[in-house]
Amino acid sequence: MTYLRDELAPLRAELLALAEGLAQALGPDEWTVEPRRIVDWHPATELVRTEDGARILIQQERLRSGRWWVHGVLPDTSTYYYRHDIESGDITVTRAKTAAQVAQDVQRRLLPVLDAAVAEMSARQHRHLTDVHEVTTVARRLKAVPLTTGQPPGEANRRNGEDTTRTLRWNQGPGTSWTSPHADVKVSRAKFSGIEITCSHLTPDMAEAVLLALTASLPAAAPAQAA
Repeated sequence: MTYLRDELAPLRAELLALAEGLAQALGPDEWTVEPRRIVDWHPATELVRTEDGARILIQQERLRSGRWWVHGVLPDTSTYYYRHDIESGDITVTRAKTAAQVAQDVQRRLLPVLDAAVAEMSARQHRHLTDVHEVTTVARRLKAVPLTTGQPPGEANRRNGEDTTRTLRWNQGPGTSWTSPHADVKVSRAKFSGIEITCSHLTPDMAEAVLLALTASLPAAAPAQAA
């Protein structure tokens, strides 16, 4: 393995020089170089954007040694379900090009795709956090109904993006048994807009309590204007 690292030392040096030249051409205040070793036999370097943590990964193409593979990468801090199915940009350039020429290719062919991917990821994150807030607000109102139970999302739910759904139960608290009449209620984000509440096994009294809980904090209707 030491022999292999020695053999690849010139490639590592070339990659680092390219990355440093590319950072200068793209703007040293906006991009910084972060040398990276993915595996000993396939070295790489990265440029990291200061503003949002987006990255540009540079490697030698595996099957065409005379070309560089330049790939956009979304910020590491973004959760996987925000990044899912988003194309972040992928180009190849000849190794004969200077750093300035590669920078022109990156600006023209890669950055527009990467910037659009970052924007889409941010929009997904915003929508998800909004959904969590709205579902939590509705669940909090419903838990005001007596004999309501339900746990907040656990860490695994939050990690997997499953914190936009809450499940509550009525009449399953202290003083009741599993045979007592009860209702299951699922609060989730509707597919198109608003919050969806799915109830099952509601008694008439429970249905009335649910309606009261949901309408209690709604703003009063504006009085009708006199004709």
